[in-house]
Amino acid sequence: MSASARTFLVVLASCSLAACSTTIVDTAPTTTLVAPTTVVPSGTATELFDQLQATIGELSKAISDSDRALAKVKLAEIEGIWKVLQPQIAERGDQFIQDMQRIIDLAISSIERNRPADADKSLRFLSLVIETL
Repeated sequence: MSASARTFLVVLASCSLAACSTTIVDTAPTTTLVAPTTVVPSGTATELFDQLQATIGELSKAISDSDRALAKVKLAEIEGIWKVLQPQIAERGDQFIQDMQRIIDLAISSIERNRPADADKSLRFLSLVIETL
């Protein structure tokens, strides 16, 4: 084989192998993430009970619609309302606080265990508590 034929084969092989090289395409998003805002619930005990009832109703609907993202948001709202409401109703006694905690625990278990019935029970029990106020 002549030198020019070898040179031709080397150039041909180099060009052919260069086509097989790895190409990296950067497709990362160029947007920046916006930090979520947190709204702290406020109001009287009656207003907070109404907010809690509405939010548990929305939680129940979100679970029924299989919207886990919305259900988690509603659960976070429920827990926030409960943290604000708990000191306001402390004078009602430990038993009342424990009963309310069971209602909140039902809402939590509805998400953790994917049990829509627990959200419905939580809403029904809360409605009974609100009627007694």
